[in-house]
Amino acid sequence: MSEKPTPPRRFPRFLAEYAVLVRRTGKIGSEKWARTRKIGGGGCMFIFHESIGVGTELDLLISAPGGIVKAHSRVVWETVPAPYQYEIGVEFLGMTPDDQQSLDATLAALAAARK
Repeated sequence: MSEKPTPPRRFPRFLAEYAVLVRRTGKIGSEKWARTRKIGGGGCMFIFHESIGVGTELDLLISAPGGIVKAHSRVVWETVPAPYQYEIGVEFLGMTPDDQQSLDATLAALAAARK
């Protein structure tokens, strides 16, 4: 029996650790720091100290080499690889053209370094 090949991802992911300020959308004062582990054009994964909840909308400020990226996002998955360590996967829902340009510059640099 042959296995179906895995289709290519719509957005390549890159291993990258950047500081990210996480805020629940509409909740002033809920800001907490985290660090990304992976990033791509469609979202990122970061490590957090508590569950956020699948479906929760967030506003992220990612300190990336291409510039600060502000992205409205939504949690699409969570895993708990260790106590008090949550892997949070988010999809980007929207960002300004300037933020998109900063993200694109960061991803281009990561892609060039990968080759």
